[in-house]
Amino acid sequence: MVRKQYLWTDPDGINRWHDHPQPDPRNKNREAGRVMGTNAWSTGVVSDGASVHSNQVDEFRKDVEKHGFTGVDFKSDGTAVFSSRNERSRYLRHRGLYDRDAGYGDTVPDNI
Repeated sequence: MVRKQYLWTDPDGINRWHDHPQPDPRNKNREAGRVMGTNAWSTGVVSDGASVHSNQVDEFRKDVEKHGFTGVDFKSDGTAVFSSRNERSRYLRHRGLYDRDAGYGDTVPDNI
C-alpha cells in the first residue's frame, strides 16, 4: 500500500518528505491536531444564490425573524449566511429555492 507523503519545512528550515508532518514547535499559535484542514461551518456558509439586494437586507432580516429562522443572516451587501445545513435547507425550502448539487438531506425540487 502506498503511503501519502507531504513535503514539509522542518524547524531547521529544510524541506523534507514526511508521512505525518508536525507543526513547528516554535509556533505556539497552532494546535498539533489542526495542521491541515478547515472548519468552514465556524464562520457560516455563504450563499450568493440565496442573496438579496442590499436595499432589502432589513426587510429580509425581519422576515427571517418572523418565520423563526435562528441560523440565517444577511451581510450588508445582501449575501446570505447560514450557521448550519439544517437552517440552510429550511430557509431554501421556505423561499422556494434549491441546491442543484444537493446531497443527502438538502432541499431539492419535488418534480425531480
